Amino acid sequence: MTFKTIFAPLAFEETAKLVSETALLLAGAFKGYVMAQHVRPRFTGYPPMEFYPASASATVMAMEGHDEAAGRYARALRAKFEDLCAASDAHVVPVPEALKQNGVTASWTEEVGQFPLNYGLSARAADLVVMAIPDAKGAHPERELFEAVLMQSGAPVFLTLRSGLSAVPRRPLVAWDGSLQASRVVRAALPLLLQSDETTLLTIGETDAATPSLEQAKLWLERAGVLVTSRHVEWPERPIAERILNQCEASNSDVVLMGGYSHSRLRESILGGVTLHMIQHSDLPILMVH
Repeated sequence: MTFKTIFAPLAFEETAKLVSETALLLAGAFKGYVMAQHVRPRFTGYPPMEFYPASASATVMAMEGHDEAAGRYARALRAKFEDLCAASDAHVVPVPEALKQNGVTASWTEEVGQFPLNYGLSARAADLVVMAIPDAKGAHPERELFEAVLMQSGAPVFLTLRSGLSAVPRRPLVAWDGSLQASRVVRAALPLLLQSDETTLLTIGETDAATPSLEQAKLWLERAGVLVTSRHVEWPERPIAERILNQCEASNSDVVLMGGYSHSRLRESILGGVTLHMIQHSDLPILMVH
């Protein structure tokens, strides 16, 4: 198993360069293929019913103006992506020809659809999705896109820091609690774990006795060929996410692997939760699976 198909949803100009560079970096490490996609939004500016019968020419002009602006935006993103591919020695090819080339390959796909649904559906045909950590102080659509891809694709999502990624992480920390999400993230991230120098397996507080223990998870990874160090901490007076970040610093880890939204998104939005705390406060990239 490896990360051969890496999906890069290029929805936002602000993060397109960052996402493209990270996807190409990871593709280089795994000799993979970057599938960049941009979804052009459908025209929704029809006049309200009370304005009908509206002038047909006015509606057509509005649609044409929307299509022109959306096309211009998409062309700018594509040009930026293909420039970055050239700088990374990645061959830009049509999607059907990706397997015919040696080395790192990349393709640009574009469609008219629904944000963020189409990105989540496309990500189902990828081994890994690369996105930027949503800006905690910025526009809500970034988080909306992240949640849609995480929840709808089933694929692991690599959230890169907004400052960029200089090298492929070599010292991952896995937040293990025996849950289904924790098991999924370990299984999905094996290509990264197998290339690591050392993996830290972390449990915090008590875990469900009926689920696989820290020792069982450690043996699972060691049988796969991963070099593992296990840690168990209590520190009950602090939030779980804060304890995870503290242990990342203590273990000199450079990426966090964890399940995403083990509780409902509504509950996390109202009460706070590990996923939200991590994407708002982590100073490391995060790999999540729902």
